[in-house]
Amino acid sequence: MHQPPRSGLDIAMAVAGVIAIACSIQPVYAKRVPPQDMTPYVVRADDSLYTLADRYMQSPSDWRLLRDINHVANPRHLQVNAHLSMPTSRLRQTLLTAQVVAVRGSVEKLGAAGASATPVGAGTLLREGDEVSTGRDAFVSMTLPDGSHVVLPSSSRIQIGRLRTTLLTGAVDRQFDLKQGEVTTDVTPFKNPRDSFRVVTPSVVAGVRGTRFRVNYLAEQDATAVEVLAGKIGVDGAGPDGAGNSTAAPLPVPGGAQTLVLAGYGNLTRTGEAAGASVRLLAPPDIVDPGKLQRAPQVSFDLTPVDGARAYRTEIATDADFLDLLRDERTTGLHAAFDNIPDGNYFVRVLATDTHGIDGLPQVFTFNRYTDTTNAAATPVKGDGYVFRWHVDSQAKGARYRFILSDHADLSAPYIDLLDVAGGEMTVANLPPGKYYWTIVVDTFENGRLLSIPSEIRSFTQTR
Repeated sequence: MHQPPRSGLDIAMAVAGVIAIACSIQPVYAKRVPPQDMTPYVVRADDSLYTLADRYMQSPSDWRLLRDINHVANPRHLQVNAHLSMPTSRLRQTLLTAQVVAVRGSVEKLGAAGASATPVGAGTLLREGDEVSTGRDAFVSMTLPDGSHVVLPSSSRIQIGRLRTTLLTGAVDRQFDLKQGEVTTDVTPFKNPRDSFRVVTPSVVAGVRGTRFRVNYLAEQDATAVEVLAGKIGVDGAGPDGAGNSTAAPLPVPGGAQTLVLAGYGNLTRTGEAAGASVRLLAPPDIVDPGKLQRAPQVSFDLTPVDGARAYRTEIATDADFLDLLRDERTTGLHAAFDNIPDGNYFVRVLATDTHGIDGLPQVFTFNRYTDTTNAAATPVKGDGYVFRWHVDSQAKGARYRFILSDHADLSAPYIDLLDVAGGEMTVANLPPGKYYWTIVVDTFENGRLLSIPSEIRSFTQTR
């Protein structure tokens, strides 16, 4: 069928219609590309796109990327003091290491896929991708190149997800993926605005900017508790992808706003939900008679109750920063006891746990641990007297033994108070009737100071 020739107006209208249809369907097929993060750079003498790509980018061929982004006509000649944009994702990075500074108990490292687990000791270097796990009553502390510390208590597992620095900016990127248990961090304040430090669990992504905080993944609740002791952190809820599938790294909850948690506060976030609201941390308990000498077979502490607490936590360490942990115990009652603590000087940290499982503020005390090795005993002899005997420790060089006998339970106004009694034995005769109290005090010198360690106060009753 013969078509009459179309006029210029008809052709223009047809073209416009095609363009309109194309525009109407474009949003269906167009992929929205997010803008790249750029790092600014000021050109210096002798710079070229070739030298910049070779020095700072992941590949020397990235000079073409720099040319296209910055619309450079001649890659060999750049104007000094001109400003360039360097795509941050393509900047060259250098891997860093963390060093283990203290280990207690069974701690293992799992490296690349397929590698067998190896024991971790003080001085072990850990790298990006390494996974570290602690056994029961085991602890490990590591230090990062900037002086930050990461402490992993017992029955915990963590993987170093990121530990690297960007060559151009010096920015340090650190990420620790907590897979089980708990981690405590003490992060050195950032000097570079591009520095980052994150702790990631199945429930949250916690980003910090120079602070001290704890993260505890509560597997039985499928939730994460965060407690901030100094500074502040931002907490984003995380979980599987939108289809409910697990991913290599938890994804932020869609539409979930970040919760800012300040010092003295914490929050609880369940996997797949928005970050929980901040709650004030419970005040710490006190220890009843914290200065008492720990000389019994068990080291024990009695705590004072805290309103709103469902449990209490008691930790023992050899240092005030609790990088070298010895024990960590949770109790529902107010009494905590520990076996097999060697003699020495220690720190004890106590805190209360609220009904959500969020640990409260800590309080730290010092204590001395010296077991009673005197094995003292009193045996009656003829003449209304007693012979007192005790063990003399041949390994305790310079130790001196003091004998005290009194009719007061607090050993005041003693009948006898003798210094430097040799031989581990003495006899007392002609005691009048009454109740008597006695002890052996071991005097030793430690670090240039006199340390007096009394044995248990014993008693007996003279009836004749």
